[in-house]
Order: sequence, then structure tokens, then C-alpha cells
Amino acid sequence: MFPSKESLEQYLKEKMTNEDIAKIYGLSFQKVIGLIKKYQLDPNELRQTDQYIVYLHRENGEVVYVGSGVWYRMRRYTNRRNVEHRNMMQSGNLEYEIVAEYAERRDALIHEQRLIHYYKSKNLARFNKYIA
Repeated sequence: MFPSKESLEQYLKEKMTNEDIAKIYGLSFQKVIGLIKKYQLDPNELRQTDQYIVYLHRENGEVVYVGSGVWYRMRRYTNRRNVEHRNMMQSGNLEYEIVAEYAERRDALIHEQRLIHYYKSKNLARFNKYIA
């Protein structure tokens, strides 16, 4: 089964990687690329790759990590230092949520720091280091 054009557009707007979309449908990421071309979609425009995002990782609804960066950073596990966090991402046990988008990296970092402080004060965001 393949994603419809509308579904694929939505996944790209949610900044999902081609690999993540492929996993949902049991496809190769190359097939997803082919569908993007077939439907004449512009993944960079839909993903708004020129924006910086602030995002949350949740496990069973509980915030375990706050992050910021470019669009693919939210779902990328290869650069995670914490082994438990990386394993959770690899196994698909996390929910991803984009909370804000910014044109400037500095603005995203400020928002990220505020959220880390907020969630740490509630004993959440266990994979973040505390920022004073």
C-alpha cells in the first residue's frame, strides 16, 4: 500500500524523513522519493527546511526531551549521546511534536532553553541537561 498524495503532503509538513514515511508503509525510502516525484511535490517547501524548529520527544505523553535545530534533527537518532534516548528513538517508542518554528536559530535556542527550564522544574525532560 502506498501513501496518497494528501497523506504524503501531510507527512512532509510534519517534517517526517523519507525513511520514517517508508517504515509506515513498509516501503523503501527510494520508493517514497519516487512517489514525491510522481505527485510533483516539493519536499523542501512542504517541510519548510529554511526554518529552525523547537520540538519535544514524548514517551507515553510525558516529555522526555526538548530540542531545537533544523527540520530533520527531531527524528535523527545517530547523533544522540544518551544511549537510552537513542534506543527509544530507534525502536519507535517516542512521539514527536513540533512546538514552534523560527526563521532565526537564536530565537529557536532561546525558546528551547525556556522549555528545558520549565520541564526540568516539573521533573521531566530527563534526557536534557539542566540549564541554569
